[in-house]
Amino acid sequence: MKNFYNLIVREFKLFGTNTVMLAIFIAAPIAYAILTGAVYKDAKVTDLPILIVDLDETPFSDKVIDALNDNQYLKVMEVRRTREDFKAELLKNNYQAVVTIPENFQADIEQKRHPEISAEINSGNMLTGNYTTTGIMSVLGTLNAGFEIGSLQKKGMPTAIASEQFESFQISVSRFYNPSSNYLMFLWPGMLGTIMQQVFLLIFALSFGKEFVTKSIGDLLKISKSPTYLILVKSVPYWIIGFIVWFPLLKILMPYFDVPMVEGKFAFMLITVLFVLSLTFLGIAVSVAIPSPIKATEILMIVATPSFIISGQTWPSSQMPVWVQDIAACIPLTHYLEAFRRLLLYNASLKEILPQIIGLIIITLVSFLAAFVLLKIKIKRFEKNLSKL
Repeated sequence: MKNFYNLIVREFKLFGTNTVMLAIFIAAPIAYAILTGAVYKDAKVTDLPILIVDLDETPFSDKVIDALNDNQYLKVMEVRRTREDFKAELLKNNYQAVVTIPENFQADIEQKRHPEISAEINSGNMLTGNYTTTGIMSVLGTLNAGFEIGSLQKKGMPTAIASEQFESFQISVSRFYNPSSNYLMFLWPGMLGTIMQQVFLLIFALSFGKEFVTKSIGDLLKISKSPTYLILVKSVPYWIIGFIVWFPLLKILMPYFDVPMVEGKFAFMLITVLFVLSLTFLGIAVSVAIPSPIKATEILMIVATPSFIISGQTWPSSQMPVWVQDIAACIPLTHYLEAFRRLLLYNASLKEILPQIIGLIIITLVSFLAAFVLLKIKIKRFEKNLSKL
């Protein structure tokens, strides 16, 4: 029994001296709980940006605009006086809907001609699309009744009877970008990107750590001491294998699951290459910085685990605290999933995913610089220790 007690005490001491285990077992649950709570704190989305096209410019149309802006789910970001092709606006300015008030709206209501207000909903994100639809329909439904009841009361009709005849205008709702609310199209890009991130980070977490632990790095240094050369040597085989698996996999599975192919093939290839490069250099930087391959893997998994939650794939980034958005902007998955979703659902052009491309380029360059500097320092230390033997 004494031996058992001593071994238990020993295990506690080992646990206390292992910083990675402390981080995983104690710090990670606390950090994830705070992060997840901050992301979903409000438990609902609010102030979703919408565009209003007011072709009437009357007190009735002003009342519609004010009512939409007062709804908790909606925020009127812009009011325009001309009607254009606003489908692109949903993507360009991240509007969740375009609501069009027709010409002669007030006059038609007063003359019982039942004008039609149209709402074009961005359904690329099912969550925000549903909240936007709920907010718009709630507001317009209430106004519909109010306009009609008020009009009938002015004509002397009793309130009880007027309340039974409440349709003063019609409401037309159109849903763009995943109009059928296909959950596979909504979720699939996120899961594929997350799996891809986990695989590449795991592979490269082991890349240099193993070489330094087993001293086999000496064999590589006999050929070249250039950090860039060594990074490429350790990366190219996995790039080739990754792309051989990744692109044919999508080519086969997307038609099989009735998911439309990405039309902008060059743009998709570009963001995927940048995504892989950023993951490569990030993984190598950690692999070089952390002496133990196991610890490097554990640290990268701590970083990667919450990345899907804060990426904006399911819960919109605009609803998260600014500090969470800043963390998300430093993770490659955030930029890749946004670009992937835009290409898949919105048929976006290269210009329309430029912010995500720039984000991935910045992470790639910073990660490469970190990997380069850390590897150069590690090589010098290795050679110095070798010369002492």
